[in-house]
Amino acid sequence: MDNRQLEVFLAVAHQGSFTRAATSLHMVQSAASATVAALEADLREKLFDRTTRQVRLTAAGRALLPHATAIIDAFQAARDAVEAVGGGLSGSIRVGYMTNVTLFDIPRLLGRFTRDYPDVTIRLAPATFGTTGLVEQLRNGDIDLGFIAAEPNTYPDLDLSVLAESPLMLSVATDHPLATRTSMKLAEMAGLRFVDFRKGFSNRNLVDAEFQRRGLHREVQIESSDTSDTAALVRNGLGAGFLPRYLVENDPGLHSIEIEDADFQMYVSVATARGRTLAAAAGRLAALARGEADQRQEADQRGGTGQAG
Repeated sequence: MDNRQLEVFLAVAHQGSFTRAATSLHMVQSAASATVAALEADLREKLFDRTTRQVRLTAAGRALLPHATAIIDAFQAARDAVEAVGGGLSGSIRVGYMTNVTLFDIPRLLGRFTRDYPDVTIRLAPATFGTTGLVEQLRNGDIDLGFIAAEPNTYPDLDLSVLAESPLMLSVATDHPLATRTSMKLAEMAGLRFVDFRKGFSNRNLVDAEFQRRGLHREVQIESSDTSDTAALVRNGLGAGFLPRYLVENDPGLHSIEIEDADFQMYVSVATARGRTLAAAAGRLAALARGEADQRQEADQRGGTGQAG
């Protein structure tokens, strides 16, 4: 058993596919299969059940998983310790993020980090399945840290710090019949045609849960996975949407309506998996992001604007 075999094993376990695992490791699929086969021969146990549609861990594979993760983390920690003696920092960081969310300036943060640590490679993974997907990737070890739409205590198994927040407003096009309204109750909105994010995205989950709690039905006719696309669809009259105030107030094609009896907030937070040792580079980036969150909080306490980014 060697380090590379365990890396490939973990990639296949997390990706559920030899092809996807090989792609993530920049190797051909046949090499990934051969590496796992060699590991299985060494351990004299089958680690995966393979079918034409999916790859699943066997009982032996599930038993190996936490130990393989710990070994790879320890290997990286040893490398980090040696590099620290020389004052250097290298390696790569896998970062999950929400696309086109400008409430917190993630590219600026990454640029600042890269100027300080030019030898670190940053690999970005957009949130295909929203915050729910990013949280799952953090739990599986597929990403090192994520910028997610969640507030503290939402996920007890994550270390999470809020970087910025903005209230959600009911938003419509400026020529919509409701464009004369300044406020509405949630029950009045139930019969509207909605544009919203796909299920799994935090804002969608938040609104759906509140409508369901009150026994209200709403119809989402168009789904999107991008904030800018959702705003554009609302702007062009395809339906009403729940959009963050920071986005609506800067868009002359949108009209915002206060929600009288509900408090929906959009958050941008940095999150890491609790209890898992981060590589030095990922730990530095997480600390930099959390430092910006602390600065924002101090600015709020001093009466500053607290604007992120």
